Order: sequence, then C-alpha cells, then structure tokens
Amino acid sequence: MEIEEELTSLLPTLDREKIICIVEHLTDVIGVQQKSDLLFVEAEDLKPFLTPIQIRKLLLAFKDGNRPENLNDTITLKPCPAASAETSSHPPHPSSSTSTTMYNHYSSSWVSHLQIPWGRFPLRLSHAITRGDRAHPEDRRSMVRIVVEVMQVHCRNPKRASCEEVAKIIVNRYPQTFADFTEKGERLGCGHYSLLRSIKSRVEHVNRDNTTHRLRQTKRTRNEEDCSPNSNATSPKKVRCLVDSYGCINWQPVELPEGETPASLEEKKHILLTIFNSEGPGAVERPDVDDFMCLTYISQRQLINSCPSLSVAEIQEQWPFLFTRKGLSNHFYKLTGIDISECLSQALITKGRRIINYFSSQKLKCNLGIRTLIQQIESEGVLTNNKIGTATILLMMKYYKEDEDSLFVLADETSTRMSLEAESNLPITPRLIMLGQSPMTATCWRVSAEGRVIVELDKENIFADAMSSLVHSMY
Repeated sequence: MEIEEELTSLLPTLDREKIICIVEHLTDVIGVQQKSDLLFVEAEDLKPFLTPIQIRKLLLAFKDGNRPENLNDTITLKPCPAASAETSSHPPHPSSSTSTTMYNHYSSSWVSHLQIPWGRFPLRLSHAITRGDRAHPEDRRSMVRIVVEVMQVHCRNPKRASCEEVAKIIVNRYPQTFADFTEKGERLGCGHYSLLRSIKSRVEHVNRDNTTHRLRQTKRTRNEEDCSPNSNATSPKKVRCLVDSYGCINWQPVELPEGETPASLEEKKHILLTIFNSEGPGAVERPDVDDFMCLTYISQRQLINSCPSLSVAEIQEQWPFLFTRKGLSNHFYKLTGIDISECLSQALITKGRRIINYFSSQKLKCNLGIRTLIQQIESEGVLTNNKIGTATILLMMKYYKEDEDSLFVLADETSTRMSLEAESNLPITPRLIMLGQSPMTATCWRVSAEGRVIVELDKENIFADAMSSLVHSMY
C-alpha cells in the first residue's frame, strides 16, 4: 500500500486504475517489495504505462526525495448547481442530513443533478454504511432498485456511461461498503464494476418490454438488389443488413473530412496504392501515408460495410496499407476509440504472471492438460514477457477447454507467406500463425483470414502486438 500511496502523491492526476496496474507491475515483474526499492526503478520499467514526462517526475522523486507538486498541473472541478433536495418521509441517513451527491461538470447533464436517495435505503444498509461494513446482498439489491427508479425519473433508459457515473458517485462516497475488494482487502480495478453491472442489469430488466425507449434499432431485412443496383435477379433473396454498430463509435462516418471531396479521397487512395507498389508495406511508417490513411477512413469503411460484402482479398487489393500492423491498429482505434495494443500489453504483463502463479499453486487440482502445460512453462525457466503472454492465453484456453487450433496455427519458423497458404490449410476464420517449434518458443507471428495470410509482423514485434492484430482483423 505504501508504494501505491507514494505513486498517488507524486502523480495525483493519474487514474487510480493505472496506478494499480503500475504497482502490480513493479511488485510482480520488477520485484519492488518496499518503498526504498523504488530507488532502483529505471525508466524502461515504467515505459509501458507512463509518458516520458511522468517517468522523469517519478525517477527524480525516487532518487532525490523531491516531490514535484509544482509540476503537476491540476484543474479544480466545480460541481454543478444542485437540484432542490427531495423531501422524504424516511429517516435521514446516519452520516448526513442531506441526501444529495453531486458530480463534476464533465458528467451527463442529468447525472450532475441526480440526488442519491440515501434516506430511502434499508435501515440495515444505513447501519452498515455508518460502521463501514460490507452491504448485505439483499440490501444491495434493494438499493440498486431504488437508485434505478430515481435515475428513470430523468432518463427512462440510461446508457452504460451514465450508469457508470452513478456507480462512481456511490462507491467514491462509501468505498468500504460498496467498492470491489479481494479477500485480502485489495481494491479490484476501478472498484465500481460490480455495482455498475448491477445497475445496468436492472435498467435493462425494467425496460425489457419498453420498445419506445430502445436505444438500438430493430433489425430489418431488405432486398439484395437494393444493395447491388446492377443485380438482374428475378426473385431477389432476402438478406439481413447490418444496422447495429455495437462496440464502435465510428462505424460508418457520413461527413467527409474538412476540405475533402469524393474525388480528392479517390486521388489519395491511388497515391497510397502507388506508394505501396513502389516501396512495399514498410512505407506505412511514412507520415504522409499515415495522414492519407486517416483522411480516407470514410472510404475504407464504405468498402468494408458494402453490401454484398467483399472478400478480404478484394479489400486488401484496394487498401494494402490497411493490412499492416500499424494500419489495422490505427483503423481499429478510429473505429472503437480503444488502443487495444497498449491495453493488452499492460494486461498480459501485469495480470499474466498472477494467472500463471495461480494455476501453478492449484496444479494438483487441475486437469491433465493444465498440469502438462504448467510443467512445460516451468521448464522454460525465466519467462520473458512474450512467454508470459503466450502462457497466460494457453492456460486460459486449457481452463475453458478450448482447442489451441481454434485460435493458433503452429508452423515451421522458416515458413513463408506462400508456403503457409499452400501447405497449412488455413481456416476461413482469423487465426494467429505462430512460427516455431511450439507456441511457447515462437518468436514470429502472422495473422490469417479466409485461408490467406493478411498481416505479417516484424521480428521486433511482441506477442501482445500479434494478439492485438488478431483482434483487429476481426473488425
């Protein structure tokens, strides 16, 4: 805990979830056991988690004992004006005579004025809050029902983001009663995930028959000839066309980039093709290629979402830079707003060793497949980050009784793109091709889809990059 407190005091603007990730990395991977060990932490140890300036601040404080508070630019958030307090016939909450919890001005407008009705909660829950005890499951469910009822006064079907803001308000005010903790008393992740899930589940339950407030469109069908105007079919086949973009924030842009026209985007597309044909996939690192790929995102989505859909080979022929690790990563980020490469890399480093240690400690209780894999992992000696990531994924697949070939294809390390496509009988669905004697010893990877290799990763890429590219290819 003292390491976490030290990092929090040095970087007060950093998210607590990221602080926890850094602490787990320092203790589990680097070997920091106490506050004095921070003196030996190097910049490379913190590189996956922090910006260069943040790293320099920490190292300066670790080595010189300085606390650069004056370097931390903080912003004071003023709460929005509160709505008039509700009067209630229930007794006031033990720790507060007013029943108003405010949120900062970055919240949804109605959430910032939401009043949590603490006085309406069950008496046993009020006593638990006063003592700092955990909430009884029955009382917790009652609280969720009451909170959702109040939320629906402002919005009949709150989105997940709004539910999360409400969950944060409750957990931040009474963490000992409502936050997520392990059996050892360690806070789990953001601390409010289970409460968020309960609130959102309740919202969905009360809206199960309410079609007038649905946020998602009802699926419909249309004629295939509507998608293909040149179709001469006499009896068009009914197909289900995509109307949902679940998990995406930029599924199909409508407006062209500022200053661009369809003709200018088509011209940039031809320039990209010319560059690729002359310089190959390595040109994806060029700044102008990066800019053109960003500007032509709308054209890429139109092609990917076209109906009837095109094959991967047809898309790759028109947008070859899209089928590079950087091209896929940038496209996925614009599509979902998530940098999965960074998230997955951190997760495999910080959580992977913990998962391996858990299965090692439970080896005698595990099935034969897991025991055999644990023995193989232990025979590897000191595990690199690549091997930790690979071992973690393999262990989870063994635990859930998934076949390795449902995700991975093992091939000889000397295999080329042509030999893989000709000899490996690659499946239609995406796979991660691992080049080596075994998945644990693989140091080079490829991604395949529709029976062909679509992404070749460089030797300097790590396993997390390969897994990220596999996820990217599914979109």
